Amino acid sequence: MAGNGVEAGRMKDRMVLFFLAGSVSMTSPVLASFEMGDVRVQPLGPQLVRIEQRGPAGFEDRETFTVVDRAGAAVAARETRVAGGACVETATYRVVVPDDAAGIEGVRVESAAGETLCVLSNALLAKKFLPAPSALPAVWVLGDAPRVVPSARGALPPPAGADDPASGWDLANDAPDAYVFFPAASGYATFRADFLRLTGGIPLVPLYALGLWYSRYYAYGEETALAVIDRFRNENIPLDLFVADTDWRVGASCGYGINEELFPDMARFVRRAHERQVRVMLNDHPEPKGKAALDPEELRFRQRGLTSLLGMGVDLWWFDRNWHTHLQAPMPGLDKEVWGMRLYRDVTKDFRPERRPLILSNVDGINNGRLDAPSHPAAHRFPVWWTGDTCAEWNYLRMGVANGVDSGIASLLPYVHEDLGGHHGQPDPELYVRFMQFGAFSPVARIHCTTKVHRYPWEYGAEVARIVGDFFRLRYRLLPMLYAAAFEAHRSGTPLMRRGDLEWPEHPEAADSTQYLLGDDLLVAPILEPARRDQISARMVWIPPGEWQDLWTGRLHRGPAVIGVKCPLDEVPVFSRLGGIVLGAPQRQSTGSAIWPEVVVDAFAPRQDQVQTRWLYEDDGISTAYERGECTRTEFTLRQQGKETEVRIGPSTRGRQVTVRIHLPKGARAQADGCTLIWPSETRAPGLFMGPGAPPPPEAGPVAEWVRELAPGTETVCRIVWAEG
Repeated sequence: MAGNGVEAGRMKDRMVLFFLAGSVSMTSPVLASFEMGDVRVQPLGPQLVRIEQRGPAGFEDRETFTVVDRAGAAVAARETRVAGGACVETATYRVVVPDDAAGIEGVRVESAAGETLCVLSNALLAKKFLPAPSALPAVWVLGDAPRVVPSARGALPPPAGADDPASGWDLANDAPDAYVFFPAASGYATFRADFLRLTGGIPLVPLYALGLWYSRYYAYGEETALAVIDRFRNENIPLDLFVADTDWRVGASCGYGINEELFPDMARFVRRAHERQVRVMLNDHPEPKGKAALDPEELRFRQRGLTSLLGMGVDLWWFDRNWHTHLQAPMPGLDKEVWGMRLYRDVTKDFRPERRPLILSNVDGINNGRLDAPSHPAAHRFPVWWTGDTCAEWNYLRMGVANGVDSGIASLLPYVHEDLGGHHGQPDPELYVRFMQFGAFSPVARIHCTTKVHRYPWEYGAEVARIVGDFFRLRYRLLPMLYAAAFEAHRSGTPLMRRGDLEWPEHPEAADSTQYLLGDDLLVAPILEPARRDQISARMVWIPPGEWQDLWTGRLHRGPAVIGVKCPLDEVPVFSRLGGIVLGAPQRQSTGSAIWPEVVVDAFAPRQDQVQTRWLYEDDGISTAYERGECTRTEFTLRQQGKETEVRIGPSTRGRQVTVRIHLPKGARAQADGCTLIWPSETRAPGLFMGPGAPPPPEAGPVAEWVRELAPGTETVCRIVWAEG
């Protein structure tokens, strides 16, 4: 710390104004900082400040493994003297660096009024869960620890002749580096946006990731794997991904030699799967070559092995560390799961730069279904994670729901999921169905189990196969809604499974992790306990503020309230918000193109005046072109005024057929031109879940339906006038 003699020259206050754009790369430096001995303070916005200790090579301005963008919002800051130290002051906070501070230890963060909010220490920089929207603290500290500076090539090996022992990574300038947020003052949305700007955004997953995955730890070969795919097709159950577990290669966990007894021609197998509109994932338990993580030979071994399979058409990788894997990260304290995800991502992206890479791995903070610790702060940049080897038990189903819901807040991971059906054990038909129903309403639906058990729907009898098939077919009809939610996760960090306190933080009941919003307007409450003997399943559900329609019965519920719901085996509690819009598409067997030639709109008329807008998101479903803006969003607006309900669509950049269904309250009398009252005037079911020939919900109100052909660049309005019965 500089002495008082030096400080005397600083006694006149220094005022600095930041002129920083909201999304500037790391090549645009922070324009103002304050150095006080071995401590540097950088205000990054009105609710974010960086406090850094000098490293062995000086202060660090480069991108690190965790922090990718330090650009912030405009803020005025000045350096002053206070008793016993120097102070960096803004309109919203103060940072006091004592003259006798040993690095960041003892640095105080205060409110603008001088109230101490926290005192920094190395222990405070340990990784921690992000705060919940309903319990925002005054300060929350992110530690960039360990501070690792990647090479420009990431986890790729260095070019020939450039065999740097560390492959261009800088591991030597580690030092305590704290980023202090003020969530209570900024609000949750601003806090989340600041965190994501600092640590990097959530990539948009390819559309096929939202389809059904089938996986099993089993020695499938080319013909047996294709037979499973064909059986799904014959059973009319959609499927998008087939996962070949570790037996695809010679040896259980080492090397990339193909087991030719099982796959005599891997490229042919992949091609035949693609002809069936199914992608192929290979499981890799990566054993290192006995060298350091960044040793060029180790990196070349990994790159050669992975790209050899990618060259045969393999689509994606499962980086599986859960067995005897000894792959280590470059530096102690850097989670090997996140390191592995980066390694596999970088290799895959280098091989196919035009396609979105998709890697699966264990959540580093969840140990075989049990949430023990937060994930690494950069984990959300590699979005698809699973919860490890769980069991076919009701308590694991309950944990799976909570893990998926809570991870969207605690670590900003929107695609945490578990093995559907559990990894170990054989579930009875009831538990199996409840697992699969939850999967149908999850961000990732991946069936998986170990050897000597199975998860084929048809092995549980015709009725179970019908129920499970119905729910996965429903999932595919909801793909436009799910893909729009995936884009929103990319755009803002909002998870696909949204715990209630994201929208209603003032209600303690909203933090229930056993239920969630899927997208904007569907409330899902999975069945988590077996039915009592000779009875149907039941559970308690918290109904949020507003009115919500049970999509099985048509019954309306007004919240906030706690209600009991009974569900036979072929139902699960799902409610739609009145005033909400659910976007769907006709049935399909695989995701295919993300461009929807036909869209089905279910709009639920509210009783009070309001306006609600939802968006249909479209791109090619697989490439990185969306990052360059090659995508479209079409606006769907539901407007209620008096007893007039209208749905306005567009303008759309694409021509398409649109089916609009407006669901009215029970007993309503409707008048409309150009539409068909499909219920009660017709017997075909109007609900989201009802397939051909299914009976309508017993308490559903009238449903008006329009079928319109939209030309590119045009918009359409569907309007109905109704009265209470």
